[in-house]
Amino acid sequence: MPSSNATATGPRRCGLGIRGVAIAIDSFVWFTLLFVAIFPIAAVTGDITTTGGTTNADLEGTASLVGVSLWVALGLSYHTLAEWRFGRTVGKHLVAIRVRNADGSPLTLRSSLVRNVVRLVDFLPVSYVVGIVAFAVSDRRRLGDRLADTVVVRV
Repeated sequence: MPSSNATATGPRRCGLGIRGVAIAIDSFVWFTLLFVAIFPIAAVTGDITTTGGTTNADLEGTASLVGVSLWVALGLSYHTLAEWRFGRTVGKHLVAIRVRNADGSPLTLRSSLVRNVVRLVDFLPVSYVVGIVAFAVSDRRRLGDRLADTVVVRV
């Protein structure tokens, strides 16, 4: 039996605005993951300074590259695993949307991984410009959704 928010052909796909709110909420998770990635590396390399009650990590060179790489890996893992296991991230949960395969089935690990790795391209050059353009010229799917054959729908 279709849910009350489904159309005759399936669940309603989400608009750009609600997806933007979800990613804005998830940005707070990404910001937290930045600290999870940077500060342990700074502690190991001795690049932490504490002055006047504030603690700063000042990474340069290889340590900086490792920190940023770890941060991106943690962020992509957060999206990939949350969407694969639960169909949604914290942001999507709070705005009552979820990700499904285009046929309506739950995401596989592969489809979740594809849509989230391509998120790096969708984000280009900044603020999801590629993803927004792809969304506008397609059937409400960003590039990552199109390549993974996924859709974002209302719960």
